[in-house]
Amino acid sequence: MSHQEEALNEALASLGLRRFEIPPAKILTTGFVSVFQVVSDRCYARLASMADEYEAPGSVAFGFAEHREFNAFAQRGRMDVIGFYTTVVRVMWSVTNAMMGIREMFPWIDDVDQLGEEQAPHANGELFFVRPPDQPAPNFEPVRGRLATALFDVAMDFTLMHELAHLWNGHVELLHRMSPKPIQEMHLNEGECLDLPLMQALEFDADSFAIQKVFARVHRENPFQDFTKGLLKDHALPADGAHTASWFFTWVAIYALFRSYDEASACADITRRSQPPAALRQACLLPTVAAVAKRQGWSDLSMDAWMTHATMAGLEAESAICRLRRLPLDSDSYRLAWQGPAFDQIEKYLGVWEQLGPMLADTKRGPMEPEDAPVVAA
Repeated sequence: MSHQEEALNEALASLGLRRFEIPPAKILTTGFVSVFQVVSDRCYARLASMADEYEAPGSVAFGFAEHREFNAFAQRGRMDVIGFYTTVVRVMWSVTNAMMGIREMFPWIDDVDQLGEEQAPHANGELFFVRPPDQPAPNFEPVRGRLATALFDVAMDFTLMHELAHLWNGHVELLHRMSPKPIQEMHLNEGECLDLPLMQALEFDADSFAIQKVFARVHRENPFQDFTKGLLKDHALPADGAHTASWFFTWVAIYALFRSYDEASACADITRRSQPPAALRQACLLPTVAAVAKRQGWSDLSMDAWMTHATMAGLEAESAICRLRRLPLDSDSYRLAWQGPAFDQIEKYLGVWEQLGPMLADTKRGPMEPEDAPVVAA
């Protein structure tokens, strides 16, 4: 067993969780691989791109835990460890694919004349087996499938970057002083961690880190560029050159992730939440995106223009999820979060940070070499 596997197993054991083993490739379906394998490969590659220390074999561990909750965790032991609960992958892959089945959604990419039954998403467990990313696509690849995959990739990237922030921004080190267990955002028990306002500020700090890294990657790779022309046929969005669609769909993916987290919290009857509801959580991050995009030269959109992108994207995702769940859309409640509550919530975070900032000042930041890394003689 490798050091990575040992580190992951130790983290899972401290949580009382069982490791999820990635299913092998489906030989009978021309070598289709599990979505979990694709996520694992991409997460390792993404981590390696974030720091030189993560490029070395055995320097960081990533894996999955069998659990029904929609969550993830971060741990620092013999090496940095990040784990996704299987539900975060299953839910987001299912949701992004199911959204594409709503014909009223994105009518500009409705390939009615080309989409046949053979192009429909896999049924049951087969949904989670896909063509390996390095294999060439067929002559016709349904555009809805490409869009679903791109949305899913953004959601997983945000999840990974959020957990990485817990490691790099000193959150894990701080919580280790109080408990040896990995961070569990879904269950914040009294006396086992920081006070709830401090935990919520840590979560916002992780969100802020993640949203900046995600938008930086989206700006660099522009994964939704091909959808710009069609998108603007049905949406009166502020144009931003080749990145117009990528800004919009990045917000769609992130809102869908937040919204699914809300559903998981409701199902688990969790009251001491570390994150506000989806619309408010999204609204709190908007100033960060607008400011960083301006400073980094990614975009010249005004704050009002960014708000138009984010609100329209969030409402589009909310509409799709409500349609899938057969729930009425309450757009007024969504829009309300973008008014006074968002500013009040940000003010709370800033107020708490006056206490939290000094507590994090001496915590170790950045990637960490494993304690048992082999010594290489020069």
